[in-house]
Amino acid sequence: MQLESISGSRSAHNVFSDWLKMSAVAFHQMPYHTGDLRKDKQFYSLEADYMESIKPYSKGELTVLRELLGLTISAHQNRFYDFLGEIAGEANLLSKRSGQFFTPSHICRLMAKMSVGNIEAQVKEKSILTVCEPAVGAGATIIAVAEEVAAQGIDPRAHLQFDCTDISYDAFNMAYIQLSALGLQAVVRHGNTLSGEYWEHRATPQFRLFHQWLEAQQRPQRLVQAMRLLLEDEIPSKDCEIAPVPEPATTLFDVDALTVEKIRKQQDRPQPDILLAKQMNLLGG
Repeated sequence: MQLESISGSRSAHNVFSDWLKMSAVAFHQMPYHTGDLRKDKQFYSLEADYMESIKPYSKGELTVLRELLGLTISAHQNRFYDFLGEIAGEANLLSKRSGQFFTPSHICRLMAKMSVGNIEAQVKEKSILTVCEPAVGAGATIIAVAEEVAAQGIDPRAHLQFDCTDISYDAFNMAYIQLSALGLQAVVRHGNTLSGEYWEHRATPQFRLFHQWLEAQQRPQRLVQAMRLLLEDEIPSKDCEIAPVPEPATTLFDVDALTVEKIRKQQDRPQPDILLAKQMNLLGG
């Protein structure tokens, strides 16, 4: 394994953790570096964190780590695949003491089929569906849901938004990398679902870009609504009716809150359309 070739005095697990952290940050920063998003406080904070993370590694080692990121991106092209979960499982990089394990893809697909139902009817009703996974791991179940939705003829990148949490920092980074590589809209949280404590959360680039597009679409609707209210105040006659304007489209998350560096308690979170319970519970374990 290439990680072992550059570990030296460091353990393969530590190198893997460092690589996950660097790769997750690299994905987050990508649309900022391309100019698609305006650089904000979180960008500069993560950029400084990234530069600190690469210091222990030589240029040759960083080249290998970049190649591994390229391989990961290629593995997710045109395929819904828990690449990192499988690799971590095969290389014994998961913490069994913490209850981490690799769930085979066919089991995840079975759970997805049980949870999703007729997705076309749900999309017709709501357009954007929200999916919550309170113990996301590397993202295997979320990936299976996206695959099942695609198999039903619905594009999960356009019609699903995922709210994912894991207490493991490595799992948090793995899920963020894979959901970003697959082009899915998600907020991935490092936190404890049971206690309600959250230490960090990041939106995938696809979610950020979607929200930026959505804001631009909402502006004309809000302007018309403001004008309608103004006219209603000035023209009290009941004979003069003003055609109603549909409410602007909304999205699962309060994006402004995502700019907060650290959070302790998550309150008033919207109820998801699809809730994926912890995997072992679904299997009766």
